[in-house]
Amino acid sequence: MARIPMITRTLTATVCEVLCCDVEAGDTIVEKVSVPRTFKTDEALMKALRPLVETEQIKPVHIISKTVTETLYGMTEAEFMEKATVLPPRTTAEAPATEAKADKKRK
Repeated sequence: MARIPMITRTLTATVCEVLCCDVEAGDTIVEKVSVPRTFKTDEALMKALRPLVETEQIKPVHIISKTVTETLYGMTEAEFMEKATVLPPRTTAEAPATEAKADKKRK
């Protein structure tokens, strides 16, 4: 069986348990939330997860626990081309500097 070319990416995420208040029922609940990247402080983490958890009824109050995980994701090249967004070509700041060096060598 032939090897299928894959596009892979290892992503770091912070998985946390958040203590939330149900303001209508007056109860507390624990929500498990996964947020991309890592965070230096609990305040920064709370700011990132608030839009994912907070509703008119549910309000995040405190981060109970947090764990940083690394997960390897992958898809075939065909899937990638089908689902990916085409971006404009990258421009580098080195191009003008390289041209200037080439002009100096010509003189």
